[in-house]
Amino acid sequence: MTKIVLKKDVTTLGKAGTLVEVAPGYARNFLIPQGLAVKATAGIIKEAEQRLAKQREIAAKLRAEALETKKTLEAHSFFEISAPVGEDGNQLFGTVTAQDVADVVASKTGITLDRREITIEEPIKTTGVYAIKARVYADVFATVRIQVNPQ
Repeated sequence: MTKIVLKKDVTTLGKAGTLVEVAPGYARNFLIPQGLAVKATAGIIKEAEQRLAKQREIAAKLRAEALETKKTLEAHSFFEISAPVGEDGNQLFGTVTAQDVADVVASKTGITLDRREITIEEPIKTTGVYAIKARVYADVFATVRIQVNPQ
């Protein structure tokens, strides 16, 4: 087996900067000529370890910030959204979308949520209070409470 350090992500082997062992022919005939990897030397291994340590440090910092954001979002009792309603005063003319939730959160707290990371279990078509999950980081989810009021 030959030790190599990946320069780019390879789906079958790992992410860039990872030290892996592969068959000598695979490294010599495919990975190295394609620019996907370099042969591992002491200096390259040390550089890869430093890069991975730096990435772990950055990931830990981002996760800590995400936990703080989650705490801030969940500290609000609820966010209010006003929407036009029908004659009965309860049924909405449309639905409350993830973009509406992201907009109200951004206006009240200054925290920007990606609408694609907001999960609304069922369409919100009536007034009331709803609990909505929002992904703040890879494994950090915040529960945002939304109160839909008639406009």
